[in-house]
Amino acid sequence: MKNLKTKMYRCSAFIMLFSFCMQAQKQAKNYKESFEVNKDAVVEVNTSYADVTFETWNKNRVEVEATIEIEDVSKEEAAAYFKEWGFEAEGNANKVKISTANGVRWSQGNKVIMLSGIGEMDFVFPDSIPMPPMPPMPPMDSMMVMAPMPPMPPLPFNFDSFSFDYEAYKKDGDKYLKEWKEQFNESFDDEVKANLEEWKKDVKEQQEEWKSYRKEIIDVEKEARKASEEARKASVEARKAMQEAQQEIHEIRRSANSGKGNRVFYYNSSEGNNNLKVKKTIKIKIPKGVKLKMDVRHGEVTLADNTTNIKATLSYTRLHAPRVEGENSVITASYSPISVDYWEEGELSVNYVELVSLKHVNSIKLTSKSSNVQIQDFFGDAIINGSFGDLSVDLISNNFNTLNIILDNSEAVLTLPKAAFNFYSNASNSMMKYPKGLTLDVSKRYDNEVANGYYAQKNSNKTINLVATFSDVVLK
Repeated sequence: MKNLKTKMYRCSAFIMLFSFCMQAQKQAKNYKESFEVNKDAVVEVNTSYADVTFETWNKNRVEVEATIEIEDVSKEEAAAYFKEWGFEAEGNANKVKISTANGVRWSQGNKVIMLSGIGEMDFVFPDSIPMPPMPPMPPMDSMMVMAPMPPMPPLPFNFDSFSFDYEAYKKDGDKYLKEWKEQFNESFDDEVKANLEEWKKDVKEQQEEWKSYRKEIIDVEKEARKASEEARKASVEARKAMQEAQQEIHEIRRSANSGKGNRVFYYNSSEGNNNLKVKKTIKIKIPKGVKLKMDVRHGEVTLADNTTNIKATLSYTRLHAPRVEGENSVITASYSPISVDYWEEGELSVNYVELVSLKHVNSIKLTSKSSNVQIQDFFGDAIINGSFGDLSVDLISNNFNTLNIILDNSEAVLTLPKAAFNFYSNASNSMMKYPKGLTLDVSKRYDNEVANGYYAQKNSNKTINLVATFSDVVLK
């Protein structure tokens, strides 16, 4: 009997302990809000350390579902964490705003530790690399114009008075010719001849000085080429060093910028619980055609099938969009991998992004800084400005219109179309590799190379313009 009671007591204690452990293992809270909206409503999203997913539906309603799950805490402890998340969803028929607290005590992944009270760490790289000073160049005019001739000495007669009378020569023949020569020679006395000899001497001295000056110009040109080559080598080395540094930063941030599924965030508690696993997800259903404005930090954003005129600022956030369209679409991303299946229209600005993947691009204004951009298929018009990164365009479609590219300290590989197009490039301190099919007029001066030409036929309505500085460009 005593043994039976002991077993029952142990069993009850085990059940109580198991229940307590289960209670302390995972705590969750769900939020749900719904707003009837107009067709031109605006949805604003301002979140930190949360995954955000958008879906479209055929209802004039915005529906928000948010979930936060925390492991290894009790209900009482979880309640404090839920409150600190600061999730809010409020709005009316014209505007819906969804936000969370800044979350300075949240971090993401097992490689990132964000201490309480310390903000986000941004690593700022220089916009340009300082180059060694170029040697002083003589004025361009002096290099292009011959040295001026010394003034001729005054002559004691007017050449017009010694005009040859052809009619008199036909009449008198050699007699007239002899008289004309005697009259001409009489005008050149010894003083005039001496002045002319002095003038010839001055001309010779001036020519010698000009030869010496031209030698100086050639020497300066050699120095300029040498300095320019040193600058190019320094630029390449600096670019490699920056890319290596950025790669290290990307590795540190990889847990925030890659992967699939919901992120696991960690809460830094002042009570010593520093390894609390947290999952925060926000699902937003929106009507088709509403305008999105986003400011998302640390997380993942998945847009709906068709997003029009989006305004988004992303930091340390992975973005996947099936389709972005609307000439007013503007996305600015820092340390945030971008993946877009179809970019119809809009502006994209990326900073320190490991990979920007755009599968199909119609019209885009792209600014890229210290980022790697890959375009799979381009078939419209584009303005691309890139510095300190890589650019690849796997296919420029035959029906494209205009492609303008400006590169600084970058590497680019472009696959040209098979249809006719005009081509222009201006490359300074850069390596350019052209395909054989291009018909080009190439001019070089110092370390600047200008190429102007076409493919297949002249005066096409399609154009590729390229400006490169300290860059390597391969056209194929």
